[in-house]
Amino acid sequence: MLNLRPLLVPLLALGAACMPAREAPEQAAAAHEAPATQQVAPAVAVKPAFPELGAALPAGHTGFDNATLARLFTSLSHDVEWGARRRHLVRYEGPISVGLEGPGWAAHIPFIDGFLAQLERNSGVAIARAAGPANLHIRLVDGARFDALLPTAFCIVAQGDMSWDVFAANPSHHGARALLAAERLEQTTIFIPRTAPPYLVRNCLLEEIPQALGLANDLYGLGPSIFNDDAAHLWPTKLDYLMLRVLYAPEMVTGLDRRETEARALGVLNRINPAGISAPPLPLLRQRSLGDWPELIQKVFSRAASEREVRGYAQKALTIVEAYAPMSAQHCHTLITAGRVLSRPEPERALELLDLAQRVCDLAHGVSDIRHARIKLESACALLRLERFDEAIAVTEAIWPVLAAHGQDERLAALYTMQSEALAATEPGSARTASVARLAAEWNAYALGGGRRAATCGPRV
Repeated sequence: MLNLRPLLVPLLALGAACMPAREAPEQAAAAHEAPATQQVAPAVAVKPAFPELGAALPAGHTGFDNATLARLFTSLSHDVEWGARRRHLVRYEGPISVGLEGPGWAAHIPFIDGFLAQLERNSGVAIARAAGPANLHIRLVDGARFDALLPTAFCIVAQGDMSWDVFAANPSHHGARALLAAERLEQTTIFIPRTAPPYLVRNCLLEEIPQALGLANDLYGLGPSIFNDDAAHLWPTKLDYLMLRVLYAPEMVTGLDRRETEARALGVLNRINPAGISAPPLPLLRQRSLGDWPELIQKVFSRAASEREVRGYAQKALTIVEAYAPMSAQHCHTLITAGRVLSRPEPERALELLDLAQRVCDLAHGVSDIRHARIKLESACALLRLERFDEAIAVTEAIWPVLAAHGQDERLAALYTMQSEALAATEPGSARTASVARLAAEWNAYALGGGRRAATCGPRV
């Protein structure tokens, strides 16, 4: 199961376990997108020619102590994000054939084939698009019905091969409960609304497919990973691929209990990750009880919440995390979220929160973490609203290579939209302004679909 977590600026978020929350600040392009009223699939544009490494070079490293990595693997494979535990390890016990079902897939096939090839290459999992019968089904379903049933989700995973009608009749039974009760993986279904913008379809595929393979948990404190509900990383990282290599190693089999899973995982890691035998431990995840904090963060991204309600949820979440988990990964995430929420009504306050987020995220995730580019993108939006155009341009010029290297297409769409607006105010009619306007149009078409554009991030009126 996957929760869509926060992306960027006024974008939404893509999250963890199979039931994403409303697009958070981390999915900047989503939030910036003007609300769509039509229930038709957006046209998928060709990807602009641009230097981008996200599809070829996983981020991060695996130089952590293997004992702590074995404990992490056990948590990812046996725990689920709402606090329950699976009794046994589950995984596919044979090749995985991915079936694309429902109208609208044709334009996505090159992306899917490329991603499945990367997944197989980096994890050793035998997975490919099905030429015949499938055992991992990805279904595009009616967007209006999906939104009505799951207002905080952007895609969801269910156990078994089932239709949307069957799932919708009892989503708690076929979703969370079935995930927890599963004793083996033989058939799995991922549902994605066909009205989702192209970038969101891609982001769902990038996270839901790895989770459908057996790693169902999400940990907010896990920085260099897609198995983290803050949607900082969109493509699987080196750590994620290592976890999948452990899951599909010959020593691991369906049915292992928690203790045996951790013991065998350590043996596998000592074999395939020798750098972790004498490495420092994985940084403390700081998974602590924060009361209503997880629910409040989810509500911030609910498509059913009003702007006033969203601001209230963000403030309450910030109050809790400041009291019980200061300087933590959760604090980092909450500050970015609150900064995005306040970017339109209170841009000065948003900049203060984002400046603090920079310092907190340094401590929680390190100075080179992708979250710093997200913070700067959120800051650029607030600067634009304050008509500090030159500063907004400087900020976006500094971060586009980072977003490109991490394959964050929707955030590039947001970035070039902001640059275009700022340059239109400072250099109207210039060649540079025209060039950036073309980039903005191309990336908006690729991320949001033909004819769509990231919502304005301009000055207050």
